Amino acid sequence: MKKYQRFLETQVDRGEASAIALASEFEDVTLLLDDLKARKLAVKLKLKTTGALGVIHKAKQMSIIPKVKALIDKLLLTNFRISNSIIDEILKLNNE
Repeated sequence: MKKYQRFLETQVDRGEASAIALASEFEDVTLLLDDLKARKLAVKLKLKTTGALGVIHKAKQMSIIPKVKALIDKLLLTNFRISNSIIDEILKLNNE
């Protein structure tokens, strides 16, 4: 796995490379990645991915959280970047 991870590090950052390498060792795993380049690489490698907004959406669908907007607003106070169209889509999916 170390050689594979080092190869992946030529494509994406160390953290994403490590996550992708580890996920490739398992079947039926969903990889949490927000970096677009890393997500594209993972998809090419036939890995399922989701991002922070996907986790928030799933939590709302499972009634773990009451609203998604408050969490999205908190994310946007950090260096998290996401397009407004995706935010609008998540809010619409969750009737907010």
